[in-house]
Amino acid sequence: NEQQLRERGIPHRVVKVDYSVIARAIAMRKTRGFIKILVTHDYAMRILGMRVVGEHASSAIQAVAYLIHTQQGIRELADMMHPHPSIIEGVQEALRMLLNKSIYKPYIFKDRLKCYAYENGSVILLNDLTDDEPL
Repeated sequence: NEQQLRERGIPHRVVKVDYSVIARAIAMRKTRGFIKILVTHDYAMRILGMRVVGEHASSAIQAVAYLIHTQQGIRELADMMHPHPSIIEGVQEALRMLLNKSIYKPYIFKDRLKCYAYENGSVILLNDLTDDEPL
């Protein structure tokens, strides 16, 4: 988990997406929950860990478990087609946030999206949620 990575001094990136921004969760009226993914802090961005709390968590975990098992980076899943609406779209957008390609607008969802890196004992915001506002 994230605490273990920090204690070991392992650089990593973290993204957290609240269920309240995921279309399927909204459609089911089950918006309590979140998706949190930890990846390596390098170009490959291999999955180090994941936590999903909420409805249909198992479907989200299944896709990411495959990436972990095959030691692939996040780009494969970020670029795939997924059914709409589905919880896996939340995973996809979380991964796209790490790639700076998400359709989610951070200035709209300031309190529901987090994306940062941890390196050399410091937290670095990857998607500054205050600077993306349109002029």
